[in-house]
Amino acid sequence: MLSLRRASVGLGIAIAVVIVAVLVERRTPAVAVLVDGRPVTVSPAATLGGVASRLGLRPPAGDLLDVKGNVLRAGTVPGAFAVNGKPATASTRLHRGDRITTVAGSDRRESRQRLVVRLPGGVPSNPQFFVDRVPGEEVIVRGADSHELVSSRFTATGAAKPERSVALTFDDGPSPENTPRFLATLKKLHVRATFFVIGYLAEAYPGIVQREARMGMAVGNHSYNHPDVPPFEQLPVPLLRDEIALDDQVLARLGIRTHLFRPPGGGTSAQVVQIAGALGQRVVLWSVDPTDWRPGITAKAIARRVLGAVRPGSIVELHDGGGDRSATLAALPTIVRGIRARHLRLVTLVAGPGPTVATTQTG
Repeated sequence: MLSLRRASVGLGIAIAVVIVAVLVERRTPAVAVLVDGRPVTVSPAATLGGVASRLGLRPPAGDLLDVKGNVLRAGTVPGAFAVNGKPATASTRLHRGDRITTVAGSDRRESRQRLVVRLPGGVPSNPQFFVDRVPGEEVIVRGADSHELVSSRFTATGAAKPERSVALTFDDGPSPENTPRFLATLKKLHVRATFFVIGYLAEAYPGIVQREARMGMAVGNHSYNHPDVPPFEQLPVPLLRDEIALDDQVLARLGIRTHLFRPPGGGTSAQVVQIAGALGQRVVLWSVDPTDWRPGITAKAIARRVLGAVRPGSIVELHDGGGDRSATLAALPTIVRGIRARHLRLVTLVAGPGPTVATTQTG
């Protein structure tokens, strides 16, 4: 009898617990929160991650930008969530009245890579006046992902090393009348030279420029239009850039990649060097100028002026275009023989030696 009474009491307690649980469940309403300003009802035990998954919430992602601000990879910087204005994680428990907001990922610029290029064999100066090489190191900063150039700075670590060589250079071609005759004479003399060509003329006479390259001549950029007024270095920056870039594009279409730029009239400045450098060009000037372009000058005078000034490392400026160049052509054999008589080699100008690179990463 006592056992039956105890069983009845236990059953009553169990029923009471169930009733209380039901009442508690009924008295615990769903939780109302704001999601980006929109009211949403969620369960009392909801987490931020669960709600985001159920509602398909996805904060907008930001872009990875290159060092110049262009989009390198879109949508790679993830966004985030905030609860009541504070950063929150997926496990954050939500309460009545919480304000959930999506935070767009901020665009992020790529990190920069710093390269220290050691050049113990030396490099040509920039602007370059001689074939001499200056030992030193170049510090290059570029985008770690895009490899876009940010800056390049060369520091000399010693004195220039004279080369027992001379570079003959020719400007203002190609000329359909003159340049083929210069090439034939140079071939006969077994000489390779450097030709700085004007862009619009290279477009008009592409075969001559390609013949220069096939013969082992170096081909350089001499601007697209060869503007004379105002002096080249005084041109507006966009025009400076276009003159160099357009000629480079013409040569590229002919299968010629050059890193040599000679400004018209030798008009250079720190700004010209910087703009040319940003386009991958080294500014090349000269140390010997016989002014062979002057009307009435004779072959004898041209040869005398060159041989009177030439020394180891000289860069000689001559012309194969821009008018009658018969005096320069006639002087060429005398110039070549005179240079060789001094036991100097005749060379083309080149971009420079291959560097040894040490790499460090910067943010």
